[in-house]
Amino acid sequence: MIDKYNNTKDLYFTSKIRFKMKNNKLIREAADDNKDLVPGFPVNKPLKFNEGLMVKAIQYGMIILINYAGDRDNWKGGRERVIYPMTLGVNRNTGNMLLRGWHLNGWSVHEKRNTEKVWRLFKTSNIKSMMFTGDFYRLPPVGYRLNDRAMTERIIAQSDFNAIRRNQQGLLNEGKIELEEEQKTSSTSSKVISIDIRQTGTNLDLKNPFSNTIFNKNKIDDIRITIMRSVIGYNYIAILGATGAEGRVTKIFDDRKLVGTFKVIKNIIGKEITTTRIIDGKSLFQLWIFNKMI
Repeated sequence: MIDKYNNTKDLYFTSKIRFKMKNNKLIREAADDNKDLVPGFPVNKPLKFNEGLMVKAIQYGMIILINYAGDRDNWKGGRERVIYPMTLGVNRNTGNMLLRGWHLNGWSVHEKRNTEKVWRLFKTSNIKSMMFTGDFYRLPPVGYRLNDRAMTERIIAQSDFNAIRRNQQGLLNEGKIELEEEQKTSSTSSKVISIDIRQTGTNLDLKNPFSNTIFNKNKIDDIRITIMRSVIGYNYIAILGATGAEGRVTKIFDDRKLVGTFKVIKNIIGKEITTTRIIDGKSLFQLWIFNKMI
């Protein structure tokens, strides 16, 4: 049976992140930095393949990065693939434990190129490591089928989207996660929206971003920055804690005081901060913090 949903309109859940000023310092607020989003499965920590954790990943709809070295891959160090883990089971003929995954992106040895959004079957013995990205999927990809035919001996776990939604709702109720859209400064409509931001009193220098102590190399994957340019004139700002659709026009306020009307020209997410050096001929931007939509 093919589920009626598909992931072309999926909105991802992601870990809840906020920033605030305290004692003239910017601190990162998360649901709880001392606790895992999903108990026993830390975010951004490579782990050896573990059957119990992979079952948990399937039960919660967790997006996983695996380091995988296929049987025909001469590069035995493994290659990174980002997947939705969907079904875990055992094949009767080979005795192999197998993982069916929706391959979001990564290198395909067979096709000799990066591939995106295709189904793949993985031998768990070839998974060198697995890592929870901190993001979750909500809807099954096109073509998802229950009772995977490759798992002829037994199915250990398979995606039950009613259970996935219940588990994710529990994380929502605990304030641990939120819709990815809620971290964005805009929606897909053409309406001009308004946001409230706060000054940090510091700058973002793209040529040396970690010279600003606000940015923590150990939390690089949490970084979300929107670069904006004023509609009138050529004033630029960087907003930490949000991303926006490029080209989106937004009214910017600082505690009810209008700063100006700006257009999104670039987003910087995670490790992109180490490779983005110049935007519109500029490398230095006044840094603000996203507070809320208004």
